[in-house]
Amino acid sequence: MKLQLTRDSVAMGDDADAPHEEERDVAADLTIRAAIEAVLADRYLASIHGGRATWAAQAEGGTPLAVVAQQWGQQARLLTAGQGGLATLAGADGSVRLHFAYYTQRDPDAVYRELSEHGRAPRR
Repeated sequence: MKLQLTRDSVAMGDDADAPHEEERDVAADLTIRAAIEAVLADRYLASIHGGRATWAAQAEGGTPLAVVAQQWGQQARLLTAGQGGLATLAGADGSVRLHFAYYTQRDPDAVYRELSEHGRAPRR
């Protein structure tokens, strides 16, 4: 299965490659958690000076799946929509599209609470 990744830029110098597209072949039986944590392990997301970047992993259409934070290492904190198999997110072409929205240095626990309670991304 194809996994197509995009992420927000973290600074003007990072904009040159925006939207930072990458495509990977992944196993069809992978969980959403395993896919996101593999992305973290491969250092796809930009690190920032100070070590406190917060990101939300989103399915195509903007549905939030998980919150990840630079200070949390390679662990994702899943939201309800992020629990299950990656294949459930596949589009008509069989590909899964994940976008990582950047929430600057916002408290990742607060971002998680907002996404859990409101089902939508907080203002960045």
